[in-house]
Amino acid sequence: MTADGFIRDSFNAMIGALECAAERAGLITRHAPVTRAAARRFMSRLRQLETLLRRLLVLMAAELDLGVKPLTPAKAGVSSNQSPPSEITRTHPDRARRTSTRTHFPLLPVLRPYTADDAARLSALPRRAPRPVDETLLVHRYCTLLTHLRRPERLARRMARHLARLRTAGEIRPTCAPQPGLHRLSPELGALAACLPAMIAAALSDWYDTG
Repeated sequence: MTADGFIRDSFNAMIGALECAAERAGLITRHAPVTRAAARRFMSRLRQLETLLRRLLVLMAAELDLGVKPLTPAKAGVSSNQSPPSEITRTHPDRARRTSTRTHFPLLPVLRPYTADDAARLSALPRRAPRPVDETLLVHRYCTLLTHLRRPERLARRMARHLARLRTAGEIRPTCAPQPGLHRLSPELGALAACLPAMIAAALSDWYDTG
């Protein structure tokens, strides 16, 4: 891979940022329960790093030659405007604290539209005391992302197959919008995130080629 050194350095920087965020949240030291504010800050940073991971996977996938004919959406059982469903292997919460869990990382972020009915239903709920932070969920997300950052090759192959299905189905070329909140990242990761949209556009520039 021509950009192997660049991508490997990017993953190493992301691993450092993830471990630093986990330490600040108290997930590593475990001297005291994680506060709700610390959990929110950690999840915000984790989502930023997950976005960076997905975009780096596109760069890796663009240079992969799997040698396999991509399935059409009809054969794959997935409509052309849908991404393959993510499957999660659940484990006992106590085990999640000791070992990293195997999970199928969603290649596209799972988004759910927030409607007026949702707002009305939430406002009608009685006020209750804040629940304690579910540290098991935080540890699970941390271990999952850390595992994929250390060994991203399998996800890159999944991304390559996903892009191949989209291209075979005649979908438009995927676009990468500028990532918000770059000022919250380190200068190294902020520069990486700012460059990725142009790099992905260049990597997918032959999307409509038929030869």
